[in-house]
Amino acid sequence: SGESGAGKTESTKLLLQHIMNLCKGNSQLEQQILQVNPLLEAFGNAQTVMNDNSSRFGKYIQLRFQKNTVQGAKLSEYLLEKSRVVRQDTGERNFHIFYYMFAGLSSEQKEMYGLLDPSLYRYISGRFGTQEVAEHWKQKYQEVCNALDMVGFQEQEQVDMQAILAGVLSLGNVTFEPEESNGSVKVSEASQGWLKAAAVSHNKFMSPALLQSLSVSCCCSLCADARDSIAKVAYGRVFGWIVCKINELLAENVDPEVELREIGILDIFGFENFAVNRFEQLCINLANEQLQHFFNHHIFQLEQAAYKEEGLPWETITFNNNEPILNLLLAKPLGLLSLLDEQSAFPQATDKTFVDKLNSSFKGNLHFQPARGRVLGFSIIHYAGKVQYAARGFLEKNRDTVPANVRGLFINSVTPLLIPLHIHHEPGPTLARVKCGHEAHVKLLWGEKTHSLMVLMERMYSANPHFVRCIKPNSQKEPGVLDNQMVLLQLRYNGLLETIRIRRDGFSWRPSFEEFAER
Repeated sequence: SGESGAGKTESTKLLLQHIMNLCKGNSQLEQQILQVNPLLEAFGNAQTVMNDNSSRFGKYIQLRFQKNTVQGAKLSEYLLEKSRVVRQDTGERNFHIFYYMFAGLSSEQKEMYGLLDPSLYRYISGRFGTQEVAEHWKQKYQEVCNALDMVGFQEQEQVDMQAILAGVLSLGNVTFEPEESNGSVKVSEASQGWLKAAAVSHNKFMSPALLQSLSVSCCCSLCADARDSIAKVAYGRVFGWIVCKINELLAENVDPEVELREIGILDIFGFENFAVNRFEQLCINLANEQLQHFFNHHIFQLEQAAYKEEGLPWETITFNNNEPILNLLLAKPLGLLSLLDEQSAFPQATDKTFVDKLNSSFKGNLHFQPARGRVLGFSIIHYAGKVQYAARGFLEKNRDTVPANVRGLFINSVTPLLIPLHIHHEPGPTLARVKCGHEAHVKLLWGEKTHSLMVLMERMYSANPHFVRCIKPNSQKEPGVLDNQMVLLQLRYNGLLETIRIRRDGFSWRPSFEEFAER
């Protein structure tokens, strides 16, 4: 764990290499486990203000051992930040893969996918930079292609996948205008070309029925929301497909009777505090609050309970317990997330009614502060400091609506990858799934996010954990610069100073009675 940009993903890669090295084997499986990383990073990481290669999803890697050899591995992904596909703030970029494609595809391939100059796309932000950057991206694109081959994607599947990504970008440029005759909305004349490009000549991504289906008798902004939700769903689906393929490749091939031992590595997005913090940052920061609570539970509560039980003379060490913050966020029926779900279920509710509800419910709560002036938002005093959240878009993102007629498009898609979108999935550890029945489709995202986080936390609590705390040296993304104040702040809020005390004053060697008698 650690802040965004503290080095969690890089440490995870080093830890994997180290474990593989200790296994002494150089089997194909071990190489494959190490090689899936470029693929996950291309599709799941992006440049943010805090980190040029920021993980926008959480991953849990389970390595399964028989004796001392790795027999298989399983990857679970959590809370992919799909909203990044359709919007990025200043100084941020979309997922790496889009930039790699522009740099790595030949002009013939770009023509085949209907890709034009990157500056034309609404979903792509950030200048394309220097020749040097383009060369780097080109090289990265080659790594992704090699990894796709290695993981077992057929050539046609790779073509389909890139056609979908190109289709997502074209779709983002489709705009809407009112139909004068009957008050409904239609695709604007100016963006008809983009609509055709999104359908990618052979119906690869969308049937041209998109035009009819999005032109419902509603306002332009609702159509734009539906367009964006299609893009997010399609991208999430591609990501989920990659993870499934990786798991098929890495699954252990052993007799089910054989008991395997397991080492799990959790690399989750770090705590974030940007100039503007949205729904996504609240999700990320909640996950970090839960990890911090887990750390406290293990290091302080269980440890000191063991000393008391053994009747050892011990002065209790106090620590910053973040339980009140978790209660503020997760309590039922009056926690922040319960109130968000309640408001999301009212068609008349707005982001403002949600904020008003928070202000009245949490008046006097030490971890909650209403926004000053006319700002639509609120602040939460997290374990790592105060974060101000902008409330605009909270309800819409929590509702995560995919209109029913749009689901039909996926059902009729000729790309096999997109068809499963209409099948009802159990909520698993991925948000790339869209649940669809015939009912009006509003799934409350929090329910699904908290479900997948709870499953993760249950796994953590049942294991024997080791904590790797990553400390960010400076906020300038500079090597070799250590900002003492910044480091000290992290040591404080992570509870590491108290951890050092408990380790120094406590009992580090715990022999069993058998070991003691033997000795």
